[in-house]
Amino acid sequence: MKKSVMWNYLEEIPDRALELINHSQIPNFVKQYNVKALKKIIFIGSGSSLNITLVSKNIFEKYSKLSIESYTPTEFKFSTFDNVNANETLVIAISQTGTSSGTIESIRYAKSLNFEVLTITEREATPVQKEGDYYLNFLCGLEDCNAKTKGYINSLLLLQLLAINIAKEKGNVSDKTFNEFLKELNVSIETIPKTITATLNWLEKHKDWAAINHLLVIGYGTNYGSAVEGMLKILETLGKPTSVSELGEFSHGFHRTISSLSTVILIQTEEEGKNEALLTSTYLEKKVERLLVIDSCKEVNPSENVINIDYQKFTASSINITVVLQVIAIFLPEVIGYDPNRELNEEYTELVKTRVKYR
Repeated sequence: MKKSVMWNYLEEIPDRALELINHSQIPNFVKQYNVKALKKIIFIGSGSSLNITLVSKNIFEKYSKLSIESYTPTEFKFSTFDNVNANETLVIAISQTGTSSGTIESIRYAKSLNFEVLTITEREATPVQKEGDYYLNFLCGLEDCNAKTKGYINSLLLLQLLAINIAKEKGNVSDKTFNEFLKELNVSIETIPKTITATLNWLEKHKDWAAINHLLVIGYGTNYGSAVEGMLKILETLGKPTSVSELGEFSHGFHRTISSLSTVILIQTEEEGKNEALLTSTYLEKKVERLLVIDSCKEVNPSENVINIDYQKFTASSINITVVLQVIAIFLPEVIGYDPNRELNEEYTELVKTRVKYR
């Protein structure tokens, strides 16, 4: 089986993530920016850059006590913000490559409304960075592939770090909570190799998953965003139709598509919705052809169709849950001889000018 470059990027995650945690850029920004007057953050991003905002939303709201909104660039450009106080609002525009044309246009629109803009990218000196007032870097290094792995984890980690640092600066969390949060992030990163191994062991026994014609990913709470990201990753690499549903919405129509031919991934955590998730997994076990439960609850689940992830209370195990989905996205195409990083309809992004070129 030919190994994709994506495996190399995946293996880099722990070292790159620790570098980000130990870097001074986030504390420096929080000291530089007047976070005590901050009441609202508006995120702008596409694809994975949008999904990290869905995952981190609860942390910003719970600990930083901020109002959070997330927009795609198109949504943002067609929205009005007449009732939003620009002096109490920070726009955060995220683009891994720093070349998203929609994000660039959104930054310009935000600045025309007198919002200050923090830009976050993987690469420095990009068009996105140059448009902003403040800047943070993923610190993941170059990731030259279509479906992102280390860039996603580092950008998610960056937002989680930003949220808890803002919370500390605003006086919303104690030093004890702040230190416990950072400890959890470090433990989550240290656990990544174990998560990769556990996922590979499960996949070696379930190579038939590479033959799926459609996949549904279900998540809730913090990890609804992880479900959206998992859907995107597997769709990008396997090239098969993939859907996502929030657990509470599954019974509002999605359940009608389930049959003995269905393939489903269910993310199960200790957050609100756990009981419904348990009922749903029991139901799906009897209905679908293939079911995987990614379980980060406190008690280990011994079922054969489960990959257990260590419980993390602050972040709902979102880092390692995503790593499971990333391993699946890389592994399955290789089973059937495909490079998960192969080109698929790349001429379309050229047609609609998704990215700007720069020197």
